[in-house]
Amino acid sequence: MANREDLDSSDAVVLTHALEKLRARDGLVLERLQITTRRSDVAPLLRLPLVQNFASVQDIDLALAAVQVVAQCVRDTTDGTYQIVADAILALGVLEDAYAQHGLDDKVIQALRAASLGRRRATLLSHWRNLHLAMGLAPDHAPSDRTLRGTIESDVLRQLARQLLQPGDDLIAVPTTAEAGRSAGHQQTPPAGRVIVIGGAVMDVIFRTKLIPQHETSTLADDCLLTPGGKGVSQAVAAARLGLKVSLVAALGDDQFGQEIVEHLRTENVDTSLLKIVRGARTPITGVFELRLGDSIAAVWRNDKVINLSVRDVDLLSRQIADCDAVLLTFEVPRETFQRAVDLAHPDEDFRPFVIVTPGQPYPDGGISRLALSQIDYLVAHAWELERYVPSHHDRFDPDRVGDHLLERGVGTVCLLGYGGGLIYSHTTRINRLPTVSSPFKESATTRDAFCAALATKLIDDGAFTEGGARWVAAAMECAAEDHTHATTMPDRERIERKLRNARPNSH
Repeated sequence: MANREDLDSSDAVVLTHALEKLRARDGLVLERLQITTRRSDVAPLLRLPLVQNFASVQDIDLALAAVQVVAQCVRDTTDGTYQIVADAILALGVLEDAYAQHGLDDKVIQALRAASLGRRRATLLSHWRNLHLAMGLAPDHAPSDRTLRGTIESDVLRQLARQLLQPGDDLIAVPTTAEAGRSAGHQQTPPAGRVIVIGGAVMDVIFRTKLIPQHETSTLADDCLLTPGGKGVSQAVAAARLGLKVSLVAALGDDQFGQEIVEHLRTENVDTSLLKIVRGARTPITGVFELRLGDSIAAVWRNDKVINLSVRDVDLLSRQIADCDAVLLTFEVPRETFQRAVDLAHPDEDFRPFVIVTPGQPYPDGGISRLALSQIDYLVAHAWELERYVPSHHDRFDPDRVGDHLLERGVGTVCLLGYGGGLIYSHTTRINRLPTVSSPFKESATTRDAFCAALATKLIDDGAFTEGGARWVAAAMECAAEDHTHATTMPDRERIERKLRNARPNSH
């Protein structure tokens, strides 16, 4: 294994040489790693412990693991110029979003991923200044072509090789056995299934008050909390508490809030290796006013001009999405990304994950395509989120008509949640109503997240949504509602089972 102080170790030299070969022609692209017959070009990269460990944990092939690991290393590179150069010469495309948000012409962005190394170099040099400005850097004069080829590229690939041989502790972290043991209070059973959650990661600023302030007024808060939130984070944590093996796919900044969210997820046994960390960006924030019985209102700042998941981001995860047991998605990601993700979850109709969707926050300029609707197994919604799906010839919201309307468009099951229970519309189950739970606390975003995680758990456990499963997910909602003021809001399996045992004598 290479040493950080030994920059010319044999491992580093061999890996650097392999990277130099891989930059030629179309660069380090997945198809090349999968079909190349010159195994000596790729073997040093594929046999890296970091790549092999990542492939094992994510249950993907070595070629895809190598592309994702190298891309993450480039994202984590601290030298901005090296990051720009590595991204271009290897044709990785990890900086495409930053370039597009800065207003660079799409033709320039595509040229940086051209199949010709010469064209990528020429584009890099001719747009040197703008590429640096897009990354928030103060650029020097562009180097000569000779300096780029002979000095800068070699230095960049040597640095990348050292990163791959000696990654930082936070590069691509996966929960170890010891870390899982420390979370035993949240996970009493071995992982029962593999779940991918695709959604938002934000920092919640929660004001707990007796009333919501009216226009041009203020009110005193009983408490103020800063806590990781977003439907993506909340559902991932809820699923991990129930013993599932969970990875979160979300975008966030590398600021203090972003670091706190990552640490929170790791503490909760959620895999963070699929997160997209945007350098120099501010993590999204949600401001929440929460009343004593759990009902609330919120304002969301997504910073989506800078932080978002692109179609390319989820394309890189196609194998993980297709091979997991359940995919939980929210409308917190761009519509195009959402629609691509549900499509990736359907590579084989005979063996594919359950797709559970939370349509919040509704897209402001319309719904999703009919094709995307037809690829949703369970749509878990509040009534106000489905207003745009009211049939055009109806001017009032009728849950039965909306439920039937969505079923006609291909949704497998609609779960319309309300106070104390919910309505079920489905072609696949005879259940038409969730068991009513007797709780003074309000159904909320948090209880819906608990519902989605519990639904995924029972679908994986039982293979279908049964009456027993309906009671179980309703109990999970009730537990989350009752515990909303606690530090540990999302229930584990034992908490739900205890709730069911205690409620059984009073049930009808």
